[in-house]
Amino acid sequence: MGTVVDAKTKETLIGATIFLEGTSLGTITDFDGNYRLEQVPAGKYTVRCSFISYETKTLEDVTVVEDQIVDLPFVLGESTVQIEDVKVVAKANRESETMLLMYQKEAAIMKESIGAQQLSAQGVSDAAAAATKITGVSKQEGSKSLNIRGLGDRYNATTLNGLPFPSNNAETKNIDLGLFSSDVIGFIGVEKVATSALYGDFAGANIDIVSKKFTGDPFFELALKSGINSSVPGVDHFYLQDGPGFSGFDNFQPTPSLDAYDFGNSWNPVEKTAIPNLGIGLSGGKSFEVADSRLNAFFTASFDNEYSYSDLMQRRINGSDDVRKDLQGEQYAYETQTTAMLNLNLEHKQSDYYFNTMLLNSSNQDLKNLRGFVKDLAEDSALIRRSEFERTTIWVNQLLGEHELNPQVTMNWGLSYNKVHNITPDRRHLSLNGLRDGRAYFTDDNESDNFRYFHDFNENEYALNWSTAYRFGEGIGTDDFRGKLTLGYSGKYKERQFEATQFNHDIYRNRNIFNPPPGGYHVYVDVMDVDAFLNAANLQRPDGYGFYLKTFFGNTIRPSTYEGTQLINAGFASLEYQLSPKLLGVLGLRVENVNQQVDFVTALDTDGGTGNFNELEVLPSLSLRYALNEKSNLRLAASNTYVLPQFTEMALFLFEGITETTVGNPHLYPSKVYNGDLKWEWFPNSGELVSVAAFGKYITDPMNRVVMASASNDFTYANTGDYAYLYGAELEVKKDLWTQTTGTDYQKLFASANLTLMETSQELDGAKVREETKDQNGNSLININFNQDKDVLQGAAPLMANASLGYKRTWGEGKNALSSSLVYGYVSDRLYLIGFSSFGNQVDKRVHTLDYVLKASFNKLGVNFSAKNMLNGAIDRVQENASADHLIRSYKQGVKFSVGLSYKF
Repeated sequence: MGTVVDAKTKETLIGATIFLEGTSLGTITDFDGNYRLEQVPAGKYTVRCSFISYETKTLEDVTVVEDQIVDLPFVLGESTVQIEDVKVVAKANRESETMLLMYQKEAAIMKESIGAQQLSAQGVSDAAAAATKITGVSKQEGSKSLNIRGLGDRYNATTLNGLPFPSNNAETKNIDLGLFSSDVIGFIGVEKVATSALYGDFAGANIDIVSKKFTGDPFFELALKSGINSSVPGVDHFYLQDGPGFSGFDNFQPTPSLDAYDFGNSWNPVEKTAIPNLGIGLSGGKSFEVADSRLNAFFTASFDNEYSYSDLMQRRINGSDDVRKDLQGEQYAYETQTTAMLNLNLEHKQSDYYFNTMLLNSSNQDLKNLRGFVKDLAEDSALIRRSEFERTTIWVNQLLGEHELNPQVTMNWGLSYNKVHNITPDRRHLSLNGLRDGRAYFTDDNESDNFRYFHDFNENEYALNWSTAYRFGEGIGTDDFRGKLTLGYSGKYKERQFEATQFNHDIYRNRNIFNPPPGGYHVYVDVMDVDAFLNAANLQRPDGYGFYLKTFFGNTIRPSTYEGTQLINAGFASLEYQLSPKLLGVLGLRVENVNQQVDFVTALDTDGGTGNFNELEVLPSLSLRYALNEKSNLRLAASNTYVLPQFTEMALFLFEGITETTVGNPHLYPSKVYNGDLKWEWFPNSGELVSVAAFGKYITDPMNRVVMASASNDFTYANTGDYAYLYGAELEVKKDLWTQTTGTDYQKLFASANLTLMETSQELDGAKVREETKDQNGNSLININFNQDKDVLQGAAPLMANASLGYKRTWGEGKNALSSSLVYGYVSDRLYLIGFSSFGNQVDKRVHTLDYVLKASFNKLGVNFSAKNMLNGAIDRVQENASADHLIRSYKQGVKFSVGLSYKF
């Protein structure tokens, strides 16, 4: 162990390399200039210390004695030799928690990161779970989206290696980060305050996933795992829909006809053997010397699946406490996830080139059997069955370059092409009544009571980033330059096509043709054999006993469609300047033009309509970092951003769930956001952090999901008021509790915790909504009567907390390792839906989670065990009516157990 300092200034040197000649042992200095080599066998060594533009220093015959610590400080003088074509091979490991904290301390802007090493220690399996370990970030249960500082999906942005990344779902802005296996992640960075280089469409945070890049010795690894959800073994029969297979790559579509029944899949549930969950993964990497360049190659491929079951309760209650739907039953699910990535990195003199290609394929089978009561439809022992298969395939391609043109000028660029294909090839919905002894009859009040639904969503996105930086002025302290001026351009073009067709099964019976069966004029079926009636023989049956097929457009086969285009062009500039030895500032400006248009033809507007806007956004930003001392900083940041409505929210389209129906609003328009942060951070030792932050945001014309004042109480989206604001505080602590080194045996007990407290408020103005949604005839598309003038922000939890306790041990010259982590998370109550009149707000109740992870490696063999969601608390949603609170949704996710083996060749 020791410290490396500059001989002249006595300043510590960050990132200096220390290496034991004749071995593979080495390390780099941390942000305090300190280094430590662990598991060094007893003996004599030659120790070499080097740093760019400094003379290399070598200490010979250094004796290492077992159970003794050797202190070796280095003092390096500047090199007087003219060096040309210097190529640095050793690079800082950005997957290391220590290195990420070092970058956080020295960075001019506020940014928090979590690396692959920490993800592995905490047993994090995907990017969504990884992001929730960062202060102020939570995942809403029952949703695929993240919530950051009280702001949900539309307020956040996701990038991959700094380039835009598309959504996997037509109804969300951001990709489900759960699709990102931790195998492909180098680290995840979260920026909660905007800078000029980031696209301006966010207010909560920009989440940047940096893909894993190969470094080190060549390897090939095979990993196998298995597991089970505690909810599955006790289920007597496990049902899914007919059609989809094991792999999740199915693609089946019906033959479009109203006169022939050509659906390839059965209505009847299929009993499955819910075998233990399975997973397999392959990964490998190697470096190649190519002429005067070095090519680093890394690949990973994996497949995972999961069977799950839950008891499910769903209700719909109006403002007068009248129960409209009261359903309870079972939910069966089967999910798959396939990930493959290839990363190539070419190091050539003063340039680095990166090529990334990634394929993500996810699927979800879901079958709900719900029994109970549906007012005016099925009041005599109802059975509602919905079965669905959804598949998403995402193909990502990126090419990036980093160039040092000379000591003062650098240039970075990136190109990307992303393609998304999302399908629901056959959603089947049944509404039955009079359930007794396994038989029930079709409800027939509406032709859409029983249907098969299909949608196809295609999106292509192209993006370009380019920037050049010029460093100037005489540096202060160890810095070569005092300032840096960056100029750049970023642009993206996105096009989306969405179409959906629903085949409604209009059940009919002619009372004049036959005598009524027992129970009246109804069409009865065995609920496990619905195909006995819904088949080709009964389609348009002439004797008055059968069904017709109809679509959204009646007797015409015509899909409801929308097409969306988005074009963003932005120029930006930033000036980073060392105002004094302790004060560093960054002033940025981004000018961004946004053009978005949605064209739709739906059953609600058969002639077609349009929603569009063209906005020019001028977005300034400021970041200041004041070094209080060598180990602590005070930071201030402010920025201006905006938030766009999504294509789906603007299309006058009807999305129908079991207890929720949502309609788009073409009159939506962007919100403006003003952000501010003040933060103190202290880095007491390598890998340790204590930070406290205060933050605030002010939003003009905020968008919300609300209930329309109508007989059906459908949901919609609207700019619901003139303003909203939030403010809060964050606390984060990372601390080593105990360490011990005995020869080659190293042990550490460590802990981390973070806490976020928030207060939010927004204005609610029904008159504003009615006025802004008027058509050319003066009629309002949306009528809303809020039950109060102000409320909290949707998705904002006043309290969020995470805590972990971990243990790590390495022995046998680093060939063996053991790590164990206990991880706790808490999210308090938060608003899901804003009510109206006496119809109360819907609130997602607080959630506690507890995970345990154990990992061990013995030379090349790895073993791991995890138990996640050990508390298995109920996921509840409550509607807070004026007279009483009502539980309207409840289920449990089960405890997820997993065990795995890996072998590295």
